[in-house]
Amino acid sequence: MKPLAKLYFPLFLFFCSLSSFAQINEELKDDLLNKLSPAEIENLTIADNYFSNKEFLLALPIYDSLYLKNKGNLYLTYLLGTCYAYDAENQKNSEALIRSASSIKNKLLDFDYYLGKACLEGEKYDEAIAQFEAYLKNPLKEELQAEVKRQINICKYAKESVNKLSLATITNIGEPVNTKGSEYCPIFPSDERFMVFTYRGEKSKGGKQVLPGKKDPKKGIYFEDVFISYKGPRGEWSEPFGIDAINTNGHDAAIFISQDGQRLFIYRNTDSGNGDIYESKSNGTSWSKPQKVKGINSKSWEGSVCLAPDQKTIYFSSERPGGIGGRDIYFAQLLLDGSWGEVKNLGTEINTKFDEDAPFVHSDGKTLFFASKGHKTLGGYDIFRSELKEGKWSKPFNVGKPINTNGDDKFYVVSSDGQKGYYSSEQSGGMGQQDIYSAEPGMFGKPTSLILVTGIVTYNDKPIEATIKVKSKLYKREYTRVKAEETKGDYLVNLPSGNEFEITYSYRDISQTKTLSTALIDSFARIEMNTQLYSESFIKSKMPKVDSLQIKPEDLGKKGLSYDDFIAKYGDKKVDSLDYRVQIGAYRYIENFNHSILLGLPRVLRKTYHDGITRFTIGEQKTLNDAVALCNKVKKKGIKDAFIIAIYKDERIFFDELLSSGIIEK
Repeated sequence: MKPLAKLYFPLFLFFCSLSSFAQINEELKDDLLNKLSPAEIENLTIADNYFSNKEFLLALPIYDSLYLKNKGNLYLTYLLGTCYAYDAENQKNSEALIRSASSIKNKLLDFDYYLGKACLEGEKYDEAIAQFEAYLKNPLKEELQAEVKRQINICKYAKESVNKLSLATITNIGEPVNTKGSEYCPIFPSDERFMVFTYRGEKSKGGKQVLPGKKDPKKGIYFEDVFISYKGPRGEWSEPFGIDAINTNGHDAAIFISQDGQRLFIYRNTDSGNGDIYESKSNGTSWSKPQKVKGINSKSWEGSVCLAPDQKTIYFSSERPGGIGGRDIYFAQLLLDGSWGEVKNLGTEINTKFDEDAPFVHSDGKTLFFASKGHKTLGGYDIFRSELKEGKWSKPFNVGKPINTNGDDKFYVVSSDGQKGYYSSEQSGGMGQQDIYSAEPGMFGKPTSLILVTGIVTYNDKPIEATIKVKSKLYKREYTRVKAEETKGDYLVNLPSGNEFEITYSYRDISQTKTLSTALIDSFARIEMNTQLYSESFIKSKMPKVDSLQIKPEDLGKKGLSYDDFIAKYGDKKVDSLDYRVQIGAYRYIENFNHSILLGLPRVLRKTYHDGITRFTIGEQKTLNDAVALCNKVKKKGIKDAFIIAIYKDERIFFDELLSSGIIEK
């Protein structure tokens, strides 16, 4: 995100701090002024100010309206063609307009540069290189030479990459999330139950706002807001809306959300004109007032952030002095007081003398995605990927087309299972300016190895804000610590492969510990681990004793059938409102139950029936034979005393009752 006082235009617009670009020629401007009305002269002055500040997309509509009445003016044609080079929908028209002004190129200091830029956007890489090399023959400052050489390298890499495509399929996620406004920086918890993103358009809080010292014929611009959309049962996104507790009339932008969806980090501009990072927390129903994050904000701009899966390391982008380039990625460690310290630059393997931004560490803790202008790119920001090997991030590589384009492609995030990635891009055929796109698969070329653990924690059968500590038994130290949501009691944590964990659930003076091994995990798995904590008084007053014998399959001798005979005769029988489930426990879990054995099995269902017994079951099979197959699988996993129960119209029913009541023989 860009600070308001330093830059008055949308985040995704091209910006170059090099002072020699985008100069206005006063002689050519005077010739044009003689042909314009007073109102048009005022509009031209506004557009020229935008142009000089490299705010090309703000200058474009003004130049466009003037061009319609003055198509014969070559200077105006050149200005419009230059702006088109930065507009995804009009890039194809840029080269022709700039070339038509060739007869006055001697008066246009940047002609060769912008013609080269137009050729690059049109994928005419050899012609673009020739124009950039011609521009280098001018006396240029060192930093300007470096930028032009970077454009030449972009052309060369783009030529090499013409036939190099990733395996991902790219899709504009469409309505209702994307609109004619701008949507960017999509973020979501690991289970993808909702998406938070940055929005800029007609629904922005405060409407269009006039910026200090700016005269805009459209009376201002829209500011950034944080919006949220929920995923429906068929994967559809709900109508997004702004988060009132977070949005102000200034710039408020979503930049990261924790894996459990409880910690939302935002960018907010400050009075000093620099961007800072804030954090808001969710209690399950609402978001808290954002607080400035301690330890990583400086007097310079900070605008992107992400947490490592263990929430003990934070990665962020900053323009602070002493970096490798204009914008670098840094990291810091969590301190005992909850602030961040030991800030370090991520180093020259990741950072370059140009800009790096938008870091995202995947749930596996081993994969880093980020955006860069300095590594080998196809133009603008490209998305890169690096792997953590022996404690160091490897040399990053460009994820390639079709994800990366010749424009800005940023804010790439990937679901825990690696099946889907989301990012923002401005492309031809989009719905607005920046749109949100999906990539499938999101983690192409590499399987994801981790376990996504979800569940609900209750105390005396009511959801609670329990503390959940995850300890690595292998390394004998705490891996991470999370909380169950206050109002719903649900939690989420990702556990990487190759380890064994103890998960301790605590509330007041009650705790319960479960074990889960990821040692043999070589792909993505998901498991639900619900936890019930009870006070002693509640157990004595509410919970009946359980005789395990009374809930096992009954003797069917009264009907002349053994249990095996019953299966043989009715194993394939299907009856409406009747299903069979494999019971793995009753009343409450044994505290040292090893949940690793549940991997690969259906989710565990917990329910208290009319007899007062709480049962934990797996599967909802429509035939007894299917239930028998599942039960055998469960027993092979290590739950030796698992057995089958019948559920009719949502109530537990004995097998002999299926016969005596006529249910099974209807």
